[in-house]
Amino acid sequence: MPPEAASSTGHIVARIRRPLPAERPHVRRCTRLLCSAFLTVLLVAGVVLFVVYLAVRPHRPRFHVTAFSASGIGPSSGGTVSLSGQLSIRNPNRDIAFFYDRFYLSVEYRGADVVKGQALTAAPLYQPPKTTSALAFQGVAASAASGDMARDAVEAGGRVELTVKVRSRIRARLAFWGNRHWHPLHVGCEVAVGPDGQLLAEYMQKRCSIDFF
Repeated sequence: MPPEAASSTGHIVARIRRPLPAERPHVRRCTRLLCSAFLTVLLVAGVVLFVVYLAVRPHRPRFHVTAFSASGIGPSSGGTVSLSGQLSIRNPNRDIAFFYDRFYLSVEYRGADVVKGQALTAAPLYQPPKTTSALAFQGVAASAASGDMARDAVEAGGRVELTVKVRSRIRARLAFWGNRHWHPLHVGCEVAVGPDGQLLAEYMQKRCSIDFF
C-alpha cells in the first residue's frame, strides 16, 4: 500500500474514532429549572385568573322592551306613523361598570329600515354595577311605511311587527382596572303593536338580543 493511501486511511479512522464531547450536566439542569419555573408561572396565572373569574362572574348587559307605540297606523289616518318607546338597560354585575358611547336607533319593518341611524343620546352613558338605565325615544317618523302598516293593522289580524335596533360601543371597568378598548354593541328587539298602535302584552318586558360583532 502506498504511504499516501495509508496516511489517508489512518487520518479517516482517527476522525471516526474521535470521542464525543463530554456531557454538561449543569446545562441540562438549568434548562430543566427554567422550564419548571415557566410552567409554574403559567399554572399560578391560570389559577389566579380562574379565581378572579369565579369572584366577579361577568355578565352581559340586559336590554328589555318596556314601552312601544306606533301612532298613526289606523286605516283612516293616512299620515305619518310616529314611533315612540323605551328600553331598559340592566347591569347585573356586582363589581363591573359599563361605559356606553352614544346610542343610535334604527327600526326595521318588512326587512327594510324605516328609521335608520337616528341619535338617541347626545353623550356617552356610564352605568354603575347593579343599576338599571332607561333609553327612550319619542315621535320618530316612519312615513315611508305608513300605508303598509295601515294595511297590516287591518289584514294581518290587527298586528304590525317591527324590529327596534340600537347600536353603540361598550367597554367595561372592574374595580381599579378599566378596559380602554371599545367593543361594538348591537341590540335587536322584536316588537308588535295592535290596531290601536299600542304594544301587545306578550312583548312587554321582552328581552332583546345582543351582539358584540
